[in-house]
Amino acid sequence: MYEADTTPAEQIERLEVEIDELREAIRRSRRLVVVGRACAFAGLALLAGLILGLAIVTPIRMIVGVTLALGGLVLMGSSVGSTRQLQLSLKRTEDERIAAIDALKLVELGDGGR
Repeated sequence: MYEADTTPAEQIERLEVEIDELREAIRRSRRLVVVGRACAFAGLALLAGLILGLAIVTPIRMIVGVTLALGGLVLMGSSVGSTRQLQLSLKRTEDERIAAIDALKLVELGDGGR
């Protein structure tokens, strides 16, 4: 996938880019969870309104209510699963970046030179 002769700095840079991409994907996935919840609640509210007689019952309104409720639940559930997978990938990538930085064997300089 990547060249074997990359320098540690190039590897760390690649991991940083991957971490940024994963964080953005997690943000998008979380937004989809919110949209799914909103759709599910809107569908349930429409169905409740039809049941309570707050709106005239028509087949189209029933279909829209059921579709919104079920579609919202499916979107929310799949987005929650995707978010969890992305978070695991982010953790692995961050651990890989930390290992790459540790492999550089950087020396911490103290105040001994002053």
